[in-house]
Amino acid sequence: MALYGLSVFLETPEPQRKGRKRYIAASFVITGLRALGGSLDMAYYFQVLFKSTSVADWNELFLVNFSGGWKYILSNTVLGLVPMIGDALLVYRCYIVCVEYWWVTILPLLTSLSALVLFFLGAYEPDQSRAMSEAAASTFLTVSTNIIVTTFITFHLLRARRSLEKLMPSADMRIYTGVIAILIESAAPLTIFGIISAIMQQLTASLSDTPDYIVSRFIFDGLFYSFCALSPHMIIFRVTTGRSFTRLPTPKDGALFNPIQFARETVESSFLQSTFKSRVWAKK
Repeated sequence: MALYGLSVFLETPEPQRKGRKRYIAASFVITGLRALGGSLDMAYYFQVLFKSTSVADWNELFLVNFSGGWKYILSNTVLGLVPMIGDALLVYRCYIVCVEYWWVTILPLLTSLSALVLFFLGAYEPDQSRAMSEAAASTFLTVSTNIIVTTFITFHLLRARRSLEKLMPSADMRIYTGVIAILIESAAPLTIFGIISAIMQQLTASLSDTPDYIVSRFIFDGLFYSFCALSPHMIIFRVTTGRSFTRLPTPKDGALFNPIQFARETVESSFLQSTFKSRVWAKK
């Protein structure tokens, strides 16, 4: 998704690139961090899996040998930074949409920062029970940030759509529906897996030695942190391919007075058309 977004961006005319460079940079930063963290984790998981004799033994070896080393510190740093970047992107999008009421971004900003602090506190907490409680709180705060931002943006866009429909009944309002749809689509899996992961982390004190619990916790933790990277990528992909705006459209932009062109002509479609035409000419 990052490479395809970059290829479309490079084929985009210069005037249409405005405001999209930061999204391209964020996309590659998230991809690079996840690749680094995944490489470190996979190498260590294989070593522990090779030495372990059971699920409980694997969990014990993982906690004893991995904690405290440079790989553990670097892996946890990467794991904490990726959700922070995703939350920062969401808060920034909330500010763009709700710029007239910018103060609404204070709450998700505080929950995002609190989640980051609690994550690192839990990562380096020697008491395993307390560490899991702090990790669960961090996960709940990350999920809360996504829910709060999605709710604010959705409410503001629906309100703007109703107001514009009264002023211009013939205008095409699908741009607002599309933005709301991608927000819900990107936030839903992260929210679902985040809630399950936080509950599993909170149950560590009573079920820590159960093999089924250990396997389930690592699966849902992996899904949650995977969508911490994938969810912002979905938003970035829409922006870099011209399917979402870098700032909230207004009548001055002409978006509402030229609905057919805005709805059907995207950066991605013009890129595909130019590629198709160049291949046809090459064959001739």
